Amino acid sequence: MSDLQTTGRHFGAPYPGGSADPASGRRTPADRAPAKVPTERYWPAASAPSDRTAVPVNRPWSSIPASVRDRSATSTGGGPSTAPAAGWRGGHRRPAGRNVLAGAVLAMSVGWVAVVLAAPHLTLSPGWRMVALFCHLTCLVVGFGAVLTVDWFSLRWLLRQERIGTVLTTARGTHLLIWLGLVGLVVSGAALRPDTSSALVQIKLVAVLVVGINGLFLGRVSDRLTAVGDGPVPWSRLLPAAGAATVSQLGWWTATLIGFWNAQH
Repeated sequence: MSDLQTTGRHFGAPYPGGSADPASGRRTPADRAPAKVPTERYWPAASAPSDRTAVPVNRPWSSIPASVRDRSATSTGGGPSTAPAAGWRGGHRRPAGRNVLAGAVLAMSVGWVAVVLAAPHLTLSPGWRMVALFCHLTCLVVGFGAVLTVDWFSLRWLLRQERIGTVLTTARGTHLLIWLGLVGLVVSGAALRPDTSSALVQIKLVAVLVVGINGLFLGRVSDRLTAVGDGPVPWSRLLPAAGAATVSQLGWWTATLIGFWNAQH
């Protein structure tokens, strides 16, 4: 085999359908033209998920299942936000059955009664009383602030400025802060030795209990909204959510205003 033929095959091999010039051994302009690339959208290599649903880079985008395409678009910020999985509360899974809910309500009520009965018998020094007052105000800011954050995103969702998935994710992220604030309010409030014989104090204590029980029911409401996803929310699930949010706001504002009134008098 001649050198020209060898050189021709060598230069022409990378270009389909082309060959080198037998006289000069150089590639012709047609051989140097790159192969045409299909214009169809392909799977982006940077956004391919790391699980078993990963797809080769050279696979056409239209041949990828819709569920995988949606997951890829969401991971790169180009698709709709997805709601958290049903049953998730505060970053961990807990059963949301009626028996569990009833047990939680009973345990909360027993704890509330124990704190109310023990509050008149607690005596603190002036220094420790100041510490308890500081903790009381801090827990109010943390708990009530988290509640206002969730309700603000809920209002934006009602105005169609946020997705339901954003609201549920915010509620899940602030779940722990709300409960820490509520429990801290109860414990620090008992350390301040409130006058449980006062009608206003009794209303405040009942409001705190209502807020706690309502928070337990909000978990079930959140699970039902999560099952809807980003689609239209039926009234059968929207009304309980709106009612629970209203009860939460009334309870928190009642406890806050009565506490402020008692501090001034």
